[in-house]
Amino acid sequence: MEMLVEVLGWTSVAFYILLLLFNGMKNMRLASFLSVANDVVWGFLIGVLPKVLLNLVVGSVTFYRYLCDFTNASKAVVNLVLVLMIMGLTYFVYFAVNDYLAHPSLGLLLTWFDFVIILTALSVKQIRLFQFFMLCSAFVGGYAYYLLGIEQMMVIKTIVASITSYKLFIHPKFPELEEKIIFWKQS
Repeated sequence: MEMLVEVLGWTSVAFYILLLLFNGMKNMRLASFLSVANDVVWGFLIGVLPKVLLNLVVGSVTFYRYLCDFTNASKAVVNLVLVLMIMGLTYFVYFAVNDYLAHPSLGLLLTWFDFVIILTALSVKQIRLFQFFMLCSAFVGGYAYYLLGIEQMMVIKTIVASITSYKLFIHPKFPELEEKIIFWKQS
């Protein structure tokens, strides 16, 4: 079981990075589904309820946006998913506020704020806005994890900052560089 937990921990990092590499929202959303599924299972196995809750909310937001943007789902189905997403967000806010009140610290507050930024990033329709919010998340979350002393997450946020900075500032000027580095077709 420990080996599975270790593998899921590292695949969590890989999926998180993978969703930042895409230049199109459809592929990013598909990568997000993989990341959510991995992290929900991993969160259950390591017994971290906030990770499970956060990823269920992330999954609902991603699923809602995917339905709206890339399918011809009926309005009733879209509205049902929207209601479920709002219920999940409401419980997430309740959980976050109670968690902060039980353990008040700037690090924890910034961690919950980072989650809000990530949810906002996943809610947008344009890849540039997604990348901008993820860049903001890298700095807010990086500082939060620095305050909490979680080195692995600081490394992940540094990688996120590097990838999103590249996507926002270098890729627009030198897109051919990415075509030489990355071997799959972007959409």
